[in-house]
Amino acid sequence: MRKTKIVVPVLPTNMAEVQALDVEKYSEADIIEWRADFLGDTAVILEAAPLIFEKFKEFPLLFTVRTAHEGGKLSISKKDYVALLQEIAKFDPAYIDLEYFSYRKALPQLLDLKEKIVLSYHNFSESPTDLTGRIMKMHKEGTAFVKVAIMAQRECDVLDLLQITRDFTVEFGQKFISIAMGEMGKLTRVSGGLTGSLWTFAPLEEEAGSAPGQIALPQMLDILNALEE
Repeated sequence: MRKTKIVVPVLPTNMAEVQALDVEKYSEADIIEWRADFLGDTAVILEAAPLIFEKFKEFPLLFTVRTAHEGGKLSISKKDYVALLQEIAKFDPAYIDLEYFSYRKALPQLLDLKEKIVLSYHNFSESPTDLTGRIMKMHKEGTAFVKVAIMAQRECDVLDLLQITRDFTVEFGQKFISIAMGEMGKLTRVSGGLTGSLWTFAPLEEEAGSAPGQIALPQMLDILNALEE
C-alpha cells in the first residue's frame, strides 16, 4: 500500500473558476489543498468557501493562504490572517496551513485548532543553514504536522533535507512533510517512503503547479505506485 499521501492543489482565481471546478478530475487525490490566496482578496475567499467545501466534501481538505512573504499571492495583516483562519475553521477543514515564522505570534490565538494545523515554513531562495533548528522550533509547538519547503541550490541541499527528515521521523514520529523545490529537488517529492515525509504535492497538470518542481498527478501516481507498492 502506498505510504505517501498525494495532495492536489485547487487554484481558482475568481468565483467563475470556483463554480467551474470539476470534482471528478480530482478523484485520485488523497487530500485537496485549497490555495485560497490565488483569489487575491479575503472577502472573495469567504464568499468562495461554502462552494469549495461543498464541492470537495468527500475529501480531506487542507486550507492554505500562502502569503506574499512566503511566495504566495496574498498580502495580509497579522490580524486579518488570524481572523481569516478562524472564519475558515467554521467550515471544519481537515487541516489548516499556518506560516510559522511569518505569523508565529498568531499561534496562541489558534490553540483550539492545534490538532488541524500544518505548521509551515517556505523559503523560495535557499536552504537555510539553521534548517534543523527551525524544524525543531516548529515541532515543539505541538501541532498536527510540520511542513518545510526550501529551494535546492546544490545537490547537498537535497541530501541534507532527506537526512534531516529521516532523523526527525525516527526521533519524533510521522508528523513531518519536507520538500526541496526546483528541478534538483524533485527527488524529495517521491522519497517519502524512505524518509518518512508524509505528503507530496502534485497538480493535475504540470503547468498548473503551485510551486517549482512539482510533478503532475498522473506521473506522481506512477512513480509512487512503483516505489511504494
